Amino acid sequence: MLNKNHTAYVIDILTLLFFSGLTIVAVAMHEITIFYLIYVFWWDEIIKTVSDLSRLILRKHEIEDREQFKNDIKTRFFMLFLYFVFIIICFCFMIEWNTQEGLYRNIEILLFKNVYFNISLLSFAAREIYVYSNKKLVKNNLARTVMSKGVITLHLSIILGILLWTVATKKLASLPFELQSYSTILAIVPFLTIKFLFEWSEIKAKRKEMQKPG
Repeated sequence: MLNKNHTAYVIDILTLLFFSGLTIVAVAMHEITIFYLIYVFWWDEIIKTVSDLSRLILRKHEIEDREQFKNDIKTRFFMLFLYFVFIIICFCFMIEWNTQEGLYRNIEILLFKNVYFNISLLSFAAREIYVYSNKKLVKNNLARTVMSKGVITLHLSIILGILLWTVATKKLASLPFELQSYSTILAIVPFLTIKFLFEWSEIKAKRKEMQKPG
């Protein structure tokens, strides 16, 4: 079991590094918008929640407090639905409404026509499939909650996205450079930093939990 736990730990790290590297490549290829990043963060959380739901349906005998587990999942789905509506309306359409190129990219992402976005989703799904297929990896029988580090990452990214938009459109302040519709490394770094730090913290917490005896 130790080997499985170590492998899961490595897979979590590799997934995070792969996503970060792929995002940088997407930036270099001018495939990034603010919607891309926030939406891919949202999908990461929805995939995690679906994974928990699968455990509840197919492996409920492993869960000690099923009612609490079920309530946590319901709450997460509800919150993620609210986030989805806001992200689509605000970041997919409103922010890029006057930028034809950015709006076109967002629609491609929404329709799963962006290769980098799709590969990111596949990497998230592969990570969860591995964890799910190794039931002994999870000693904690609690579902992810609405205050998980992933959801906090999503929430902070939305706030940061709105702030960057107000600065870029000079609604709040002006900068001595152009953000170019969030397609530069400078605009992407804060999002990746938030994602990396919170995911790394979650990975370490998961590893610590796995190392507990019994």
